[in-house]
Amino acid sequence: MTSTIKSNMTTIGQRAAEIEEIIQRDPGNRGLANWAVQGHLLPATESLLQGNHILLTTGFYIMNAGEIETDGPPGAIVLADALIKLGKTVTILVDNHSLKIMEAGLKALNCPAELLGFDREGTWPDASLIRPETTHFVSLERPGQAADGKYYNFRGKDISFAVTPMDHLFALSGEKGIVTIGIGDGGNELGMGHVSENVDTHVAPGRDFSCQTHARHCVCAGVSNWGGYGMGALLSLLSGRNVLPGEKELSALLDGIVEAGAVDGVSGLQEATVDGLEAAWEMNQFNTLYEIAREGAES
Repeated sequence: MTSTIKSNMTTIGQRAAEIEEIIQRDPGNRGLANWAVQGHLLPATESLLQGNHILLTTGFYIMNAGEIETDGPPGAIVLADALIKLGKTVTILVDNHSLKIMEAGLKALNCPAELLGFDREGTWPDASLIRPETTHFVSLERPGQAADGKYYNFRGKDISFAVTPMDHLFALSGEKGIVTIGIGDGGNELGMGHVSENVDTHVAPGRDFSCQTHARHCVCAGVSNWGGYGMGALLSLLSGRNVLPGEKELSALLDGIVEAGAVDGVSGLQEATVDGLEAAWEMNQFNTLYEIAREGAES
């Protein structure tokens, strides 16, 4: 952390609020303002800066495509890459059916994060993944368990058959004092239990949908990727070093995962767009956050 940052935490608080406002833009009109919370981004990111070994999970299955979506892997990989640049160790946990897509994304950034795949019908994640040096477990756009024990997509369809449950490991981590962070844009993602009541009221009244599993920090975003980018930007400000990749690298990451099978979660098409938005939305959001990171690191 630079001396400038240390001496002016009010400024960091203001910049964190600015980043949070950016990542909570809602171009998809999901009604985020009705259920999102604020104020978790800064303490979550400050905690990560002090972390050691971080578990990270992502991957949201799209039924009509049989693949995971483009929201999740980019944000998770950008965040993993930023943490590794700051000397942390990162282990990414995904479903086996997501491995080829995640491998392509990691390759695009030349990110050396450890990647482990699991199968709902085979080996499930267990407590052995929690190492003595494990300090954090971050979930970014990963299905979370609803009140009936199932996993639902945003349309309310049961996708449990394609999801290796991570909730028990996530909850166990919290019980062991490991800092848990949930990042999501719909309220049905792992770690979003903090906002489940509001989600049940405003997003899916009268049916099981919202994730009941809590995280210590709940980061809400208009698109979950933006939560990962925003944390990377804030890590840059806190450390005095820009740890975000450039626009070309992010574009290569998106192209790489799409070539490997990832689809837009709304259209279901194998294209480099996210959540049904025009491609410019993803890049403009990222570039805005990148400039904040760059300027802050240079100040």
